[in-house]
Amino acid sequence: MLKRRKRQTLYILTAPILYFVLFSAIGFGQQASIEKNSEAEPARITYSPKNIKESTAVYVFLGWIWLAIFVLIYIFRLKIKESDRLLKIQFFPKNKK
Repeated sequence: MLKRRKRQTLYILTAPILYFVLFSAIGFGQQASIEKNSEAEPARITYSPKNIKESTAVYVFLGWIWLAIFVLIYIFRLKIKESDRLLKIQFFPKNKK
């Protein structure tokens, strides 16, 4: 009975997800065709900072992002070491009921 209930719950939870994954993009995947009636070539868009302040801001932002990533990796490594230490000294009971 318990396995049947778990299976029914699994079906109920996965059915909407599968429906949206399979059928949501059918109507939205088409793009309108672009007519090439105009003879003028479209303007090129260049992606670059407008001045040195914006250029520096981009590099500072990227530096902060990488620094945050390294700090989080360091903190996670400390957490893993602490949990390994607690497991080694058998801080947690083995039999949980």
